[in-house]
Amino acid sequence: MAMRPSTSGGAWPSSAFLLVATLACCTRVHAQVYELAEVNMPGSFTLQTNYHFFITSNADDAKAGSGQGRLGAATVNFKDLRLTPKNNEPSAPSASKLDGYSSVQVSLIPVDKFWNIVDAEQFCDRNKLHFKGGDTHDEVVTFNVGADAASHIADLKFSGPYALTITNCGDLTGLAITGSVEVKNPWGFLPAIEFNKKAFYAGASVFYVITALVWTALAVQWWNQLFSLQKVLTTIVWIGVIESVAGWAMLEQWNSGGSLPWVLFLMTTLAFTWKFVAIVKMLIVAPGKGTSEDVSLKGHAALLSFMMAVFNYKVLMAFRHCHNIQM
Repeated sequence: MAMRPSTSGGAWPSSAFLLVATLACCTRVHAQVYELAEVNMPGSFTLQTNYHFFITSNADDAKAGSGQGRLGAATVNFKDLRLTPKNNEPSAPSASKLDGYSSVQVSLIPVDKFWNIVDAEQFCDRNKLHFKGGDTHDEVVTFNVGADAASHIADLKFSGPYALTITNCGDLTGLAITGSVEVKNPWGFLPAIEFNKKAFYAGASVFYVITALVWTALAVQWWNQLFSLQKVLTTIVWIGVIESVAGWAMLEQWNSGGSLPWVLFLMTTLAFTWKFVAIVKMLIVAPGKGTSEDVSLKGHAALLSFMMAVFNYKVLMAFRHCHNIQM
């Protein structure tokens, strides 16, 4: 069946619009918890990918420890999934027609083996999701969604990115799905691609706190004799403290609670942006008198634009794994 990518176009009129659009793309995604309440259901005989989860499996963990793995298995929890007629949709079926309808499946499929598992020409067979070589696959976890709310927890055996897919292999349209898909790594909810950042922010926190205390203690004694650049360095160091401590706290709360703490995320991102621009401004004025007056009005406007660009880059990189593709 021909692919129908879900795309959107148009120019970005402002940095604020870019930020809002990016956050809207991933509003329903909280770490490794994907809320299905507002997801558009695929049409008849359509397979739709919605998100990528990043997994480290128990088997890989076992290589570094005991044969059973030191931390336990990665798991997926299909939580309270249920089919309902979509509100205000003319093609929505009656509730009675959903009884016994078993053609909607929610699956996790390894991304690097996706096309070795899924047959792009015939992924539906007998009103069910069908894989190359059969109706089941060892590397795929699939859950049938029906009219009654149901849950299921399963182990994920292999490491790597998994695509969350929703498949409708029946003839009903105008459907909605409620519930959530929660993926948990051996250490918690933090995605595998974010796990090492926690240790990085912890180390950076120790470095910045020690540096800030020592530098500030020395700077206070000679404050009246310091150049403006040296005073700016004091500000930069303390901004680094805010960025690293907020970043560590964000990842720790993300890992234990399963949802991204937006306040800490914005604190980390703004601190990174402010620190980066402050360093650039310091380098610009360094050849001159060492004061901010060396930067012209146009220079300040350029720095402001640069600050917006850095902030947008940081936000976009944080949400670069949003996906929504249909076939």
